[in-house]
Amino acid sequence: MSFENLNPQQLQAVRHSEGPLMVVAGAGSGKTRVITCRIANLIKEKGFSPESILAITFTNKAAGEMKERVRNMLDLRGASPWISTFHSFCLRILRKHISELGFSNDFAVYDAQDQLTLIKQCMKAAEINTDAFPPKTLLNFISGFKNDFLMPEDLKPDEMTYGNQLKAVGLYPVYQSALKKNNALDFDDLLVFAGRLFQEVPSLRVHYNNKFQHILVDEFQDTNAVQYRLVRLLSQSHSNICVVGDDDQSIYRWRGANIENILKFENDYPGTTVIKLEENYRSTQNILNAAGSVVKENRNRKDKTLWTQNETGSPVLCYRAKDEMDESEFVCEKIQELNRNEGFSFNDMAILYRTNAQSRVLEDVLRRNGLPYQVIGGLRFYERKEIKDVLAYMRVVLNPNDSVSLKRIINVPVRGIGKTSLEKVEEYCREKGITLLEGLRDNGQLRLTAPSAGKKIAQFLQIIDDLGAIFRQGNPLELLTEVIDRSGYGEMLKKEDTRESKGRIENLNELFSAVEQSIENGKGSLREFLDSAALVADLDNLDDERGVLPLMTLHTCKGLEFSSVFLVGMENGLLPHASSMSDPEEYEEERRLCYVGFTRARKKLFVTHARQRRIYGNIFNYKPSDFLLSIPDEVMVRESSGFSIETAPQFGRKFGGSRDVASSYSEQGDDAYSIGTRDGAYSIGTKVLHAKFGSGIVINLSGNEENLNLEVFFKGPHGKKKLSASHAKLIVL
Repeated sequence: MSFENLNPQQLQAVRHSEGPLMVVAGAGSGKTRVITCRIANLIKEKGFSPESILAITFTNKAAGEMKERVRNMLDLRGASPWISTFHSFCLRILRKHISELGFSNDFAVYDAQDQLTLIKQCMKAAEINTDAFPPKTLLNFISGFKNDFLMPEDLKPDEMTYGNQLKAVGLYPVYQSALKKNNALDFDDLLVFAGRLFQEVPSLRVHYNNKFQHILVDEFQDTNAVQYRLVRLLSQSHSNICVVGDDDQSIYRWRGANIENILKFENDYPGTTVIKLEENYRSTQNILNAAGSVVKENRNRKDKTLWTQNETGSPVLCYRAKDEMDESEFVCEKIQELNRNEGFSFNDMAILYRTNAQSRVLEDVLRRNGLPYQVIGGLRFYERKEIKDVLAYMRVVLNPNDSVSLKRIINVPVRGIGKTSLEKVEEYCREKGITLLEGLRDNGQLRLTAPSAGKKIAQFLQIIDDLGAIFRQGNPLELLTEVIDRSGYGEMLKKEDTRESKGRIENLNELFSAVEQSIENGKGSLREFLDSAALVADLDNLDDERGVLPLMTLHTCKGLEFSSVFLVGMENGLLPHASSMSDPEEYEEERRLCYVGFTRARKKLFVTHARQRRIYGNIFNYKPSDFLLSIPDEVMVRESSGFSIETAPQFGRKFGGSRDVASSYSEQGDDAYSIGTRDGAYSIGTKVLHAKFGSGIVINLSGNEENLNLEVFFKGPHGKKKLSASHAKLIVL
């Protein structure tokens, strides 16, 4: 079999015969080609039967592409290699053997909604208050236990922090018992129970060790504890295990991925052959140099340096904007230039950002300029549930006859007004020819089936009446604040305390910015703002023959590539995110996120940051991202909204030898970053230590020098705190 298109390192990986193999595959280095060629080589040249080879990856799409490539390389008639995701593989095993663990083979697999229904039943049986302990939060903790391959008996309540985690420990065995009673597994159980099978039934483990003579695992840096355990059990007798991955692209720590799996592989498998794929086939050398210089500062990584035979390419362009509007206008202008002058299609350019909330201003500017776009991996800003819910409250306040908006919010957050009660009221309204709100005020002439329903409806109506009074006396911003507070929506999301709920809180905070900008643009009434939001949603349905510009978060962009990439919001507090800046492990993951974003670009890379940014409902003066300090002057050109420079300024030095972007701009007469010397100690990004809350980072400043107030984001459960600089007794780290 000819492998003429492989480079020497790829060829070595393909032809490696026996024993453990780790292929450290940098971004764009052709790892999928290596895996498929290795499978083909094992079958065609080494003589292994197709069904003795197991290849595992993370998505159905990746598994499908791998199957197709292998099929095209080999004339397979009959048996084929096992190529699937972890979950598909485990489901296939469990359908045959789960009786060994006391389940029948026709077990059900519960999806997210099924799990939520069951956990609520368990909480009711255990008399756990769902308001005090949100079901989704407890499910997330239980999922975390399973990802770490921890059974209920492995957990020690006295070692857990008080609150949701401790409550989840107590509920875990109850939930598992309920699953078994229903002869059901949840999604995480597919991995856990397969692991238990191989661990607890030695004969089964021996059988599958003998069956799968070679095991290949793609995207190994994304494996969690239970997946790693599965791989070890399956390869226990022969160690013919090939793992392919890139520790620099490990960006899913929040969902259980453990970078230690790839870092410790050589220790767990003595005699491992390590092959580095460092030749990149995607990007220009300047882009690779910029990306490599950012990620190489991480301590927990395997040393590698990407290079390419592609052209050196244009320098990375770093634009320093006046504010978020200027930033978005710059991006939009460059996209139009690339489309008009260099023939780049909208489909082949992408805008990347750290958080979903950042898309709102970009969307506004793109729409205003008539550029078609699509938010990938998420909804457009005004289509997001939390935005539509809160705007529905505001619409009902403005127009009490809006029954569609009223029905949307009457039980959001959940307040015990059920579907049956609402249907009774609607029936009464139809008979009387009155609006839904009028019918609610009449309590459907007491047709309600639940005795408590009338009281709950009265409480909801009181909220609407109070909001109406606030609206008549105040402005849209005050109303928005009160809607989120009085409706209980904000408190609901805070109690949920999940990654998803935190993102939804960020989106609601960004809605404040949208209202503020509407007022500044001369549209100060609630009606004008709601009309503009409705028009946005209507325009979103337009088709465009020119292609569509993708917008997405850095987490979503992994595995994709574009001719031109715009990475916006490169500031301390956004990238790296404020929540990561007091945790070394999370901070290193932020560097990896930046690396992933950079390496999506083939030909051109633009990065932007703003002197001042209105985001999350506040105006921040962020410093440029520390990650920019790592990039060599010769590969990055810096421009500003006020001036343009061909080469990077000569940077001053600060403690530790790092280059300080803020000081360099000050030296050039631009004092926009003079806040860095405010009060002589505090600036946005300053790391501090508090006697009670521990380590944190300053994310906002207000007041004057004599009465300086700080907004500090603390690690762990404390979150964001507002403190007086003169009373907090903070230690600057």
